[in-house]
Amino acid sequence: MSAAPIVEPCVCSDVFVTGAAPLTFMGDNLRLTLFVSQRSYDGSPENAVVTKLVGSRSDMLEIAAAIVRGCYTIPGKAERDGERIFLEILEAPAERH
Repeated sequence: MSAAPIVEPCVCSDVFVTGAAPLTFMGDNLRLTLFVSQRSYDGSPENAVVTKLVGSRSDMLEIAAAIVRGCYTIPGKAERDGERIFLEILEAPAERH
């Protein structure tokens, strides 16, 4: 991830999600389709797409690592096994991804 400052030249709305569809692989890039579970007009369950993220495999792995770090890091405590295992996968040779 870049150490450059984050700027928001226009307002970007937060997007709430409850799940993700299977990844779509597009050469060296992939698409992550995120959805929110809801009820359709007839009352049956459905998953409504709310956003799609497209990026390189390495960038998406960095984003996933940041999410895992945020979820598993407890201030003042050692990192948990879940983060350590994920980071080992992230640091594996590219041909394993």
